[in-house]
Amino acid sequence: MERSSTGSRGLMSAKMGTWLLMITVAILFGSISLGYITNGHSPRNFSIPWTFYLNTLILIVSSVMLHIGWINRNEKGRGGMLRPAVLLGILFLVSQSFAWYQLYSGGTDWASSGQKVSYLYVLTFLHAIHLVGGILFLAYVWARFDRNGQKYLDSAIFFWHFLGILWIYLLCVLLINA
Repeated sequence: MERSSTGSRGLMSAKMGTWLLMITVAILFGSISLGYITNGHSPRNFSIPWTFYLNTLILIVSSVMLHIGWINRNEKGRGGMLRPAVLLGILFLVSQSFAWYQLYSGGTDWASSGQKVSYLYVLTFLHAIHLVGGILFLAYVWARFDRNGQKYLDSAIFFWHFLGILWIYLLCVLLINA
């Protein structure tokens, strides 16, 4: 029995594309964090802003909500957890902007605070850019949930979980080497 219809091929290519994107992103962040660990130096120590911890909590809560929505996917309204996850993602970006402001106003700016701080800004900014992509992906699935969005639900949730795990990894790297 042949299973290769147009819809299943599209779904398979979406899942494959998501996996390839995550592998590429993992290599990118692994390389930059390795540079942060080995090459970065700072003329003075800096502290991680408290909003980084808040951001971690925001991503964990959004992932848990998406997972609950995924578990209950056979019930009516299974796209209901996508909206809160999108809103929490936007809250993460606002909070991240505040974290950069905290760093900058505390005298830890991009240019004059050394390589470690520059790496911190690059790592967290790149994560924010990828989070924007994750928010757009979730928003697309949410907006089209009753039509074609359902078939991309698994890929969108999986990518969102990946971004949460990536943030926790980055926070650990930043904490160990701050």
